[in-house]
Amino acid sequence: MGGIQHHTHIVAGVLGGGQSRRLGRDKGLIEWNGRSLIEWAVLSAQQVAQQVYVLAKNRHFYSDLACPVLPDLYSTSSPLSGILTLSPFVREWMLLLACDIVLFSDEILPYLWKQRESGKAVVVRSEEGLQPLLGFYPAEHIGYWEAAYRSANYKLQIVLEQMPRVEIDAADLPKPRNLDDSFLNINREEDLYRLERIRQNTRVK
Repeated sequence: MGGIQHHTHIVAGVLGGGQSRRLGRDKGLIEWNGRSLIEWAVLSAQQVAQQVYVLAKNRHFYSDLACPVLPDLYSTSSPLSGILTLSPFVREWMLLLACDIVLFSDEILPYLWKQRESGKAVVVRSEEGLQPLLGFYPAEHIGYWEAAYRSANYKLQIVLEQMPRVEIDAADLPKPRNLDDSFLNINREEDLYRLERIRQNTRVK
């Protein structure tokens, strides 16, 4: 498992895409290199985690995945409520991934894990800011998510700013040869065009 010690318990939550307003479809179901984006995210998480769950509002969309799908148990549907749905399963560490973050190297998650420090989250900072859904969180940090939900603070980056953390610059992440980026967020149609160009010009998986 990517060099991670077997006695360390890591639970991964992959957040499903839902109906994207900008793309007009579920980002997790977009196909790339023979698999859906959410399948790629699950495979990445399975490298390092003992258990992987998909967190989704519409559970039936992901019924074909080879891992459990947890429906959102909270009245306010948001990435934060998905995290809290996962929290009862977390004993030591929680890995959070978004289905619309495409990782171009299998070395990224093991690399992030190696940067951890006791009592601190390990997260990536890109040009867009902190990436809450590309990081490891110790179990004791669940209290930050719970407090944010109680105060209706649903913006993950704001919650993350309050946490003790190790920040990893996106430029320092492992990347394949001849590729400038380590990962790509899929938010707009132009991101899909870029992803397709990467598929045509390189072999990143």
